[in-house]
Amino acid sequence: MYQDRFLIDFISTTLSKFFAGIGIIFFNFIIINFSNKDTLGILMMAISLIAFLSIFSKFGLNHASLRLASIYFEKKDKKAIIELILYVIFVSGIMSIIFTLIIFIFEKYIASELYNNIKLLEILKIFAVSLPFYTFIQIQKSLFKSFKLPALSNFSDIGSILFFCSLLVLISNYINLHITLYKISLFFLLSCILIFILNNLILFQSSKTNLVNVTSKSTIDLKKNLLKTLPDYFTIDFVNYTLVWGSIFICTFFYKPEIIGSFSSAYWFAYSLLFFPLILNSIYAPNFAINSDKNNKIKQKKIFTQNRNISLIITFPIFFIIFFFSDFFLNFFFEINSKEFVIILRILLINSMLRVIFGPQVLFLNMSNKQKKLKNISLICALFQIVLILISVIYFNLTVLSVAFLVSNLIKHIILKIELKNYLLN
Repeated sequence: MYQDRFLIDFISTTLSKFFAGIGIIFFNFIIINFSNKDTLGILMMAISLIAFLSIFSKFGLNHASLRLASIYFEKKDKKAIIELILYVIFVSGIMSIIFTLIIFIFEKYIASELYNNIKLLEILKIFAVSLPFYTFIQIQKSLFKSFKLPALSNFSDIGSILFFCSLLVLISNYINLHITLYKISLFFLLSCILIFILNNLILFQSSKTNLVNVTSKSTIDLKKNLLKTLPDYFTIDFVNYTLVWGSIFICTFFYKPEIIGSFSSAYWFAYSLLFFPLILNSIYAPNFAINSDKNNKIKQKKIFTQNRNISLIITFPIFFIIFFFSDFFLNFFFEINSKEFVIILRILLINSMLRVIFGPQVLFLNMSNKQKKLKNISLICALFQIVLILISVIYFNLTVLSVAFLVSNLIKHIILKIELKNYLLN
C-alpha cells in the first residue's frame, strides 16, 4: 500500500514539478527571444527583490506551518489546523502590506540609488503589489505538502508563476501586442493572483474532504510551538534565500542587466538539476516530521537514505549530459556563446550535484525539530558565502563567484552531515 501510494505521488509530483521546474528556464528563454537580455536582467532584479522581501513577510511561517500542519493533519486535528492557518494569514498579511508600502514610498531611492537603474521605476509598484500574493503562495505550498498533496505544491513554485507569465507573453505576441517591460511585470502580478485564488479553492476543498466532522484532540500548544520556532525558521529561510538567490541578488548591484540576464540563465539551468530531488522532498517532508514527532529515528534514517539514493540514480545521467554538452545547451536555449559561461555553468552544475550526493540534510533537520542547530550552522555558512561572493564580484569575475559559491556550499554540506550523524546516534 505504501509503495503504491509512493509511486502515485512520485509520478504525479514529477509531472507537476516538470511544469514548475521548466518555468524559470522557459521564462529566461521567452524573454531573451521576445525581448532581450537587458529586459531579463531588470526583471530578475525585481523578482529577486520580491523574493528577498517575502522572507521577512512570512518570517519563517512557511517552515513552521509545514511541520505543525503535517503533525495536525496526521492527527486529523481540524481545530488546530484552522487556528494555524488563520494565525499565519494574519501575521504574513500584515508584514506583506508593510513592505509593499515601503516599496511604494521609496521606489525612486531603490531604483536610482540602490540599483542605479531608472528602468526599475516602471515596474517596482507592480512587483510591490505582487508581494502579498507571492508570500501567501509560499505558505500555501507548505500547506499542500502537509496535506500530503506534493504534486499540487509544485504549482506554488516561482517556476510556475514564471511559466504562467511566459504563456501570457506568448499570447500577447500571438495577438500582435507589443511586449514591454511594464506588460511583462503585469503578467507576473496576474499570474500570482491566479495561482493564489486557485490554491485557496483547492486547500478549502481538501480541508473539507479530509477534516470534516473531526473534533479537536491536539496535545500540542499551537502558539507556543509556532512562536518559539519562528526566529529559527526565519533565519533558515533567510539563509536559504542567500544560498539560492543570493548570488543573483548581489550581482544586481554590480553588473549590467544584460550580464545578470546571462548569469541568471546559466544559474537556473544548473539549478534545474535538482528537479527530481525536490520532487522527492515534497513527498518525504511530512514523513520526516511525523516520524520525528514519534521519535522513530530508525524510520527517519531509512527514509533519508531512500530519498538520497533514488535522487542519485536519477540525477547522475542528467548531470553528465548537461556537463559535457554545456556549450550546446547555453547556445540553443539562451543564445549564449561564451566560453566563460560554459565554465560557469559546469561549476554551478557541480554545486547542484553536491546537494544530491549529500542528500536532503536541510529538510531532514528542519522537519526533525532541529531548526536551532540548522539555523546556527546555516547562518555561519551563509555569512561566509556572502563574504566570498562580495570579494568575487568586487575584485574578480563571475567565474570566481561560481567557485566561491561551490566552496561555501561544500563546507556547509560537510558540517550538516556531521550534525545529522550526531542526531541519529543520540
